[in-house]
Amino acid sequence: MSRLTERISESVLKRMHVASTEAADGVVHTDFTGPLGMRLLQIRTWRDLDKRIRCELSGPLRGVFADKVDAFLAIVNRLKIIAETDGKNIYNLYNPPMPSPAAMRPFERKLRTMAEGIVFPATSTLSVTPRCPCKCVHCSADRFVTPRRRELTTDELKRVVDQTLDLGVCTMIFTGGEPMVRADLPELIAHVDKTRAHTMIFTSGLLLTRKNIEKLAEAGLGSMNVSIDADTPEVHDDLRCVPGAFRKAMEGARRAREAGILTGISTYGCHESVTSGALEHLLEIARDEGFHEVTIFDCVPTGKFLSRPDVIMGRKDIKRIRALADKYNAAGHPMGVTAQAKANAYDGGGCFGGFAQFYMTCYGDIDPCDFNPVSFGNVCEEPLETIWRRLVAHPEFAPHCHSCRMQSGRYRAKYIEPIRDEETLPVRIERLPGDGTILPESAVSRPRHAVKVEAGKPLQ
Repeated sequence: MSRLTERISESVLKRMHVASTEAADGVVHTDFTGPLGMRLLQIRTWRDLDKRIRCELSGPLRGVFADKVDAFLAIVNRLKIIAETDGKNIYNLYNPPMPSPAAMRPFERKLRTMAEGIVFPATSTLSVTPRCPCKCVHCSADRFVTPRRRELTTDELKRVVDQTLDLGVCTMIFTGGEPMVRADLPELIAHVDKTRAHTMIFTSGLLLTRKNIEKLAEAGLGSMNVSIDADTPEVHDDLRCVPGAFRKAMEGARRAREAGILTGISTYGCHESVTSGALEHLLEIARDEGFHEVTIFDCVPTGKFLSRPDVIMGRKDIKRIRALADKYNAAGHPMGVTAQAKANAYDGGGCFGGFAQFYMTCYGDIDPCDFNPVSFGNVCEEPLETIWRRLVAHPEFAPHCHSCRMQSGRYRAKYIEPIRDEETLPVRIERLPGDGTILPESAVSRPRHAVKVEAGKPLQ
């Protein structure tokens, strides 16, 4: 970087404003303006006739971002297109369509990172309720639920959405419990500025009635993942403790696709499903059903299985899952496969928790991810950005980790094993000895919400 560029970075980057707009011809213009409204950089982004994404840079700072844009395009243009909508490419269910104003927000995050020297999140997972019609034997959210606290109100959640967007997030995921139990879910989805973020839900699929799907589509829901735990109805229903759950989920997913909502399956890999062929059979079912994508999470010791590190898969199982993902992504059919075994690996993005994402419990606690039950604060007590900055400044999370922390023996020994079996999650970071600053539980501030969860009404 030249001396001129260094001077520009020091004096201007923190005061630069980034905004993206889409023209009638589908070209997205991303403008970087400095003090006094001077345009320092413009990135024009469009899809060519071969469905490849192209960018053209102009302005004094084009040299600063040229390599970053080239690297961005090199990654994007080798991805499989799993769907198209309004002349835009869909590469997976977790990111905005390309090109679009929301899809260009990573450059805004990169600018803030360059200016402030810390990372900002791209994805948020917001739990909106602990309530759920299922009683899954493997529930990852079970130990977060307590009758002593209440879920956030509609207005509180809208304020969190606004703060999340301001932090730089371009993908906002609503989860639970079962998020569709909340009657205001479409209102929350509609509140998200779609020029800034893509919206997604994780659902059991049990409440995907035609009327509910119409509400979600009208609210602008971008995609959904329907949780399917096994390749047979009998096993899935037993794991969910709900007769007919598999059938209802599949029927609801078909309705969602008919309404134009991008729809995937969320499942997990374990030694038994990998070696028996059940996991691949589920991929075949998803392909034949017309799902756009399947996400395969690793079997992570969390939630009800927090004290079960024995469920962590071995290297051979991880290799088999990676091979399955490669096989289906290279196939001629449009369905894609996203595997945690690849995404959180050294050749992927590493651990996203506290680096590219955060998780909020339905009570407002901010954790690195949905699997990591360690809290850095509560949005009812202080601003989200304050909590995020605390998280990324922590000795454990300041450096980027190249693999999933919740599957790391080192991390678990410091931050998970000290958690007592009877404790309600999450546990405040100050109470854990991992960074050498352990505090007694009585010294950790208590959340303000201590009201019994109200029953509420599901979507009708």
